[in-house]
Amino acid sequence: MQKAIKHKLFFNHAPEQVWEYLTNAALMEQWLMKSDFQPIVGQDFQFKTRPMPNFDFDGNIYCKVLEVVPPEKLSYT
Repeated sequence: MQKAIKHKLFFNHAPEQVWEYLTNAALMEQWLMKSDFQPIVGQDFQFKTRPMPNFDFDGNIYCKVLEVVPPEKLSYT
């Protein structure tokens, strides 16, 4: 079984504009989830969504920034 999911998408926009939507927490919230993301390697952050107590899920998705190469590569857990 593979341990990684990789997505490769093409957006017809300047790389800097796409990068802004991938790394600015306020813009990320528009298309993904609310978070306290900062594009700093080693930074812990959380995506926040609706809790689901029946599944013992508090609504927080705990993540860590692994790699930041503006505006080419962003990797996080």
